[in-house]
Amino acid sequence: MLTILVLISIFVIQVLGHGRVTSPKPRGGGTKHQAACGAAVAKVLSSDPAGPIENAVAKIDSSYNATACHLYFCRGYNVGVSPNRWEDNTSNTRKYKAGQVVPFTIDIVAHHTGTANVSVVNLTTQKVIGSPLIYWKVYSNTSIPISQKPANETAFNVTIPSLPSGHYALQWWWWAYSNKQTYESCIDFTI
Repeated sequence: MLTILVLISIFVIQVLGHGRVTSPKPRGGGTKHQAACGAAVAKVLSSDPAGPIENAVAKIDSSYNATACHLYFCRGYNVGVSPNRWEDNTSNTRKYKAGQVVPFTIDIVAHHTGTANVSVVNLTTQKVIGSPLIYWKVYSNTSIPISQKPANETAFNVTIPSLPSGHYALQWWWWAYSNKQTYESCIDFTI
């Protein structure tokens, strides 16, 4: 009986999620997100904040607005009227300054070998600004035991670069090429 419970627990963990930023608190969905992406997509993303974006893509239905919902940018939470694409998260926006060090904590629920980075992104153009603030050529390598994983995959710092005044996001992005899945979290900030 214990073996069956352990197997069920492992299965549930693998189904429910893989990785996400837990600190700083990332952007989440809201009414604007649901209106743009549709109820089915919003439900998948909210029920599994650590899950791959591809799970939401599989649920796209007729209520999905491809012009307004960009699932592969900030998990599709980058919605609203341009340039104010953070309308669901106005109370979760931080004020940073150039040179400020921002500590990150990542919860990796299931490991999948891939590549990852944290970059500053322009919310209007949905493009990365400059080079990544931190980059892992190989991230969450499944050939390494969990006890030997590099500590900087789940706890690290980034330094805010010099930017013009405006609204931006720090985007943690992980492409797990071993299972062809994408994980993202965005942290809104102003300069």
